[in-house]
Amino acid sequence: MFFEEKNTEELIRYEDYPYAVYARVSSEKDSQTTSIQNQIDICHHWIEKNNYEWKDEAIQLDDGISGTILLDRKAMQLILNKAKNHKLKMVVFKSISRLARDLKDALDIKEVLLAHGVRVVTLEEGYDSLYEGKNSMKFEMFSMFAAQYPQTISVSASSALAAKARRGEHSGRVPYGYKKNGKFLEIYEEQAKVIRMIFDLYNNHGYGQKRVVHKLNEELLLGNIPKPQQNERWQLSTVQRILQNPIYCGVFIANRYTQVKIGGRKKFIRNPEEKWTIYKDWAPKIITLEDYEKANNKKHVLKKRRFNPKNELRGLMKCGVCGANMVILFSYRRRKKDGVKVEHNYVKCSAYRRGGKNMCISHPPIQYKDLREIVIEKLKEKGRKLKLNVKSDYEEKKKRRIRETKVQIEAAEKKHKRLLELFLEDQMISKAEFQAKRKEIEDQLEQLNDKLFLLEREEEESIDITNIKIAFSLLKKKDQDLYEAFHALIEKLVIHEDGTVDFHYKFQ
Repeated sequence: MFFEEKNTEELIRYEDYPYAVYARVSSEKDSQTTSIQNQIDICHHWIEKNNYEWKDEAIQLDDGISGTILLDRKAMQLILNKAKNHKLKMVVFKSISRLARDLKDALDIKEVLLAHGVRVVTLEEGYDSLYEGKNSMKFEMFSMFAAQYPQTISVSASSALAAKARRGEHSGRVPYGYKKNGKFLEIYEEQAKVIRMIFDLYNNHGYGQKRVVHKLNEELLLGNIPKPQQNERWQLSTVQRILQNPIYCGVFIANRYTQVKIGGRKKFIRNPEEKWTIYKDWAPKIITLEDYEKANNKKHVLKKRRFNPKNELRGLMKCGVCGANMVILFSYRRRKKDGVKVEHNYVKCSAYRRGGKNMCISHPPIQYKDLREIVIEKLKEKGRKLKLNVKSDYEEKKKRRIRETKVQIEAAEKKHKRLLELFLEDQMISKAEFQAKRKEIEDQLEQLNDKLFLLEREEEESIDITNIKIAFSLLKKKDQDLYEAFHALIEKLVIHEDGTVDFHYKFQ
């Protein structure tokens, strides 16, 4: 009797009891115990063991997405949408940790599902809302443990790194100027001489950071020094990182940054200095502590620091020579005789800014305010020639796909209605043929509706200004921040060596 075959007539049909099987992995590094296939197999076994008909269409996957970021999990969003539209009766998870790694998200998901009559089952914890009730402390406790797990892993990793740091062991990328000997760093003299040159030029010879970059690239071309780790030429950001890195005077600082969740997204923030852990004499010294402090305590540098003005065209301006972004470089300020302050801000290639002529060319002087006016006038001219109902190419493509999907849904619904007429009125098909064809059409309808949901959501996430007319209308307003308008209308602006500008639009 223990091995008696299951009576297939007792199976609960998927059409009568639609359910979803949800699986998620956060990265390719997840272990086999949390792999997608492992999760599906465990849920598959539970479904059949409890006399439900297994359907591959029930599987919803979020692959390579963190459980702490609900906004990025489209499969979970689809499940919640189906629940709200009463298209689901049950959702099965391998564990609460697959549902969410954030306590608030886990409780919110559960509340939405239960509020719409959806049964929630998590197999590892043995939780089943059908038997546990709506207000289950069991679910909340396991959700808290699931949320605590990544924090525990982070603490464990931090503790392991701290233990390695106390022993002087290095983990991660080896800094320029060093090489690894077993678990420890030792000086790589060929690169270390470059580190000493950088600090010497900056501290003792009156070189600014950009001039240091130019000198390094000159020496590099002559074959006197090796190239940096990640680029073919020395760049400003590379020199700045070296000057600010205390490891070169033997000091290692742990716990400088921490990860927090803000607005549903992860972000790194700098910890206050009292939380730092400082290890002195941690690595062999390439420079002295005095040299490091001298380079990082130049008060005149702070006094002369200037901030770039607002750049509404950021990310759109491209160098026609090397393809890098064009940025605004603060040139100078002065006051006229009447006391009016005048600023001159020029557009330059970011590669040239980082590495000088070794990286790119110096474009002829183009003032940002002049370029901005040219862009506005060019867009206004284009706007006058466009039809009033114009939309961006991107939006039109998305809307076309949505329209096509809606047409397919409408056609499937007409097929379903005609099938019913053939069976009930015309009696041209048998009951078995009707049921088989109805099932096929209903499955197609469900897939099309799911596709429509994801398409509409993707459009909401991807388009900031959906109506091009709004973007054009913003151009007429004085003293208006035009960042959104520029980015809605312009694909890129290519600025060539002779100062000419090619416009690439997002509309035809």
